[in-house]
Amino acid sequence: MPDLNKPSEMIRVPTPLIPAVRELSRLHRQGRTSELLHSLDELILALDSNSRSANSKNQTLLAICSRLDKLESQLSGESNSKETGAIHNLADLEQKIEVITNRMAQFAEAIIKIQNHLNNQPKRQKKSYNNNSYYQGQTPRIQPLTEEGLASRLGVSVETIREQRINLQPPLFVAWCKGKDRAGLGWEFNQNTGLYHPVS
Repeated sequence: MPDLNKPSEMIRVPTPLIPAVRELSRLHRQGRTSELLHSLDELILALDSNSRSANSKNQTLLAICSRLDKLESQLSGESNSKETGAIHNLADLEQKIEVITNRMAQFAEAIIKIQNHLNNQPKRQKKSYNNNSYYQGQTPRIQPLTEEGLASRLGVSVETIREQRINLQPPLFVAWCKGKDRAGLGWEFNQNTGLYHPVS
């Protein structure tokens, strides 16, 4: 305990504390010094312990922040390595796509050449068939058909044959028959015979 009879010392008091020091001085003059000192000791101890716990809390927070920083740097390092891997994989994928695209272009060119070759082949064959007397001789052998016979050949009903013949002009009826006939022959109706005759 400090000596109560010791003469006063002049000290500088921070401006915000001046009213509190005046109040302490008034209580001291009233003879309540021991109570004041006891209360002040308790207050100072409490403030010190709070500041120590605050310091320990601050240190704990700083440690947590440091750990978080380390984790973030590790994660960013991992994500960078993953991004680098992803970029590498993407480059590989782009190369593969380019190779596949080139292959497909080559296939397309080959298919076009094959189609052109095939398109040229049947034309020659048709010419040779047209010159073939056997092929020419077969067309006249197809006999005229009745309405029932034509319906059977085209795979439709007799009513459909009659309906199409009435509703369509003769050239359109021939074309309609060509579309239905398995050999691609057109058929026209002859009113004199009442039969349907093949049209090449």
